[in-house]
Amino acid sequence: MYSNPRWARRVLPLAWLACSLSLGAQPSLTTIEDTVFRADGQRFDGVVMIEWRSFLASDYSSIAAYSKNSRVIKGVLKVSLVPTTTASVGAYYIVKYSNNGRVLFTEYWAVSPSATSLKLKDVRLVGPPIAGAAVNSPAANTGPAQINDVAGLTEELAARPKKGLGFIPSRAAVINSNGDFDAAVGDPTDCLHVNGSTSPCSGSSSPGFVDGEIPAGTLSGANAVFTLANAPNPGNSLQLFRNGVLQKPGLDFNLSGNTITFQPGSYPQSGDLLIASYRIAGASGLTGGSEAGGALTGFFPAPSIAPGAIADQHISPNAGIAESKLALNFPTHSNANDPTADQKAALSGSAGNPSNSNRFVTDQDSRLTNSRPPTGHPLLGSSHYDTNPAAVSRGDLIVGVGTSPALWTRLPLGAPNRCLTSNGSDAVWNACLFTGFPAGAVPFIDASGSLAHNGSRFTWDNVLRRLGVGVASPTSTLTVYDSSVIDGSTTLEVRAGEGQSSAPLQRWKTLAGSDVARLEADGKFLAASVRAGASNGQAPWQQDGLPADPSTLREGDAWLNTTEMARKSFEAGQKHPSPQVICSIGGTGTSSLTMTSLGQCRIPASMVLPSDRFRIDYELSHEGTTTAFSYALSWGGVVLTARSASGSETMVFGRGDAIHRDSALYWGWQNWGTSLSVLAGGGNSSAPTGDIIVDVQGQMASTTTDTVTLRSLTIVRFPAQANP
Repeated sequence: MYSNPRWARRVLPLAWLACSLSLGAQPSLTTIEDTVFRADGQRFDGVVMIEWRSFLASDYSSIAAYSKNSRVIKGVLKVSLVPTTTASVGAYYIVKYSNNGRVLFTEYWAVSPSATSLKLKDVRLVGPPIAGAAVNSPAANTGPAQINDVAGLTEELAARPKKGLGFIPSRAAVINSNGDFDAAVGDPTDCLHVNGSTSPCSGSSSPGFVDGEIPAGTLSGANAVFTLANAPNPGNSLQLFRNGVLQKPGLDFNLSGNTITFQPGSYPQSGDLLIASYRIAGASGLTGGSEAGGALTGFFPAPSIAPGAIADQHISPNAGIAESKLALNFPTHSNANDPTADQKAALSGSAGNPSNSNRFVTDQDSRLTNSRPPTGHPLLGSSHYDTNPAAVSRGDLIVGVGTSPALWTRLPLGAPNRCLTSNGSDAVWNACLFTGFPAGAVPFIDASGSLAHNGSRFTWDNVLRRLGVGVASPTSTLTVYDSSVIDGSTTLEVRAGEGQSSAPLQRWKTLAGSDVARLEADGKFLAASVRAGASNGQAPWQQDGLPADPSTLREGDAWLNTTEMARKSFEAGQKHPSPQVICSIGGTGTSSLTMTSLGQCRIPASMVLPSDRFRIDYELSHEGTTTAFSYALSWGGVVLTARSASGSETMVFGRGDAIHRDSALYWGWQNWGTSLSVLAGGGNSSAPTGDIIVDVQGQMASTTTDTVTLRSLTIVRFPAQANP
């Protein structure tokens, strides 16, 4: 009957169990009944919110994860629940006491089977159960401290928003009237407004996308049906992952609308994670673009003017108006464009004086008849009601006097070489150089050609006699600082005059006027002394050097010749290179029977130049008195000297000289000991190439605890120098 026996063995027991559970009776319940008081002795009024995760009751009833609210009136609490102490491991209830939408405190219940009602003391746990531990009874449960045990924690948690009853996964969150998070209601392609409402945001019919949605349903191993917030469109766009593994439609599940039904053998188990991503149909019926608002209606880019946004007020629709009340109100204005009699007649309700509500007037106003020829009049005469009569002089200006009513009057011409300025209230004649700038401001001409200042970038302290360029408060006689955040670069450039010749470019003097330092015309800096400080990251003296010696030298000159890798000085008309200590180190000891390196120094190839002389000094000690030993000195792999000493020898001293010339190596050597006689010699061979490794080696003549140790190895370079 079944092609896969293993599948049959798995499915048949589950099918039998599902049938037996479906035919079973309702699980037994335990009633919790008690009176809840507040700390002040008053009876508690509010709501008790009870939540639980899915579990298996003692009679194998499958209890789905859910929650319920129970009203507490005048302190009376009564609720019936499935016992958890005899249920599957980890079953318990989370109970939150709420008043006016605010959670006051939270506790945890473990409900035992009982034919009689239980009190709160019989079901309350000390704290939330430990993960994975059985919750058998309130007394048996141990765990972390309750929220109420931490001072102020309940208030802090209550002040934070939480998941509301309208919360839906994979939806935009909005804050409800209780301050909790609910899901925004609307089509997934709608736009969310700041007031929490949604509406179509464009006329595009392109599809929408939903990513990372958790399907709704119980993860119990027995539940096969889960629902999505939307129906995937097209259906094959659904990608359903179970614990990160992509499920196959038709094999692992079937989709109908927004309902997912898993196949037997593929039911999600408790603790599994389901994630769904899919497409949905886009919005339609819009004309394209985003929705218009305010005085517009419709959708961009072609919205319409909303009804009532524009209204014709104060003017008859049939009136042909050429001039406003401002032009008609003055007898000196030409009446060439006055409204005709018919046009004025069309102005309903516009007689009388001009005002905010009466924007045009007609012949009913005696001042504004068509018979109004222009007449000559004095500028400061009585024809203008807002001016004072006065004699006019050459150069007079008309200014406002600022009285009530506001009047215009004459301002006589000021005295010679005086400028018209503002004092903040009136126009006055004042000194032409008066700027109103603050003390210490240094005037300059800005980009528009106006006189300006910048107290934060250019200022003079006349009390301390200090000038600041780029700063507001100079701290020295001259402070130069580019405080701009654009590049932060402060530069100071001093150029010589056209007739400078040999005069110094800059001089620093004492109070008496004597030079303490100066910068010569050719760039030389002369000072009594120069002091520089070293740091961990930088040497106090840095010199780039020259590939050749300078052509013009003075007594006391010093420089670095980068070709010869030598520092030189000039005294008595000759160039003198300085000896260079290549290395000076101590070494190690050995009791080996074979030649072993006791210490090495490396000489860079760029420092081994023709005719340079290298002086090598070394000292060896013998620890012990019984065993003879041998030692050797090599130069780039060429052995310069090798010698043996008796077991009674305590110290050995050696010296060698090496010179490279014409691709050959020439050397000389000598060594001696406390009892070892002086012995000298020399030789030559082909010069080794590359970096030179100078190596001192030693060995013992026989197995012993005696050692031979390199105490010092020093190499000094004497650069070649010809002084004809």
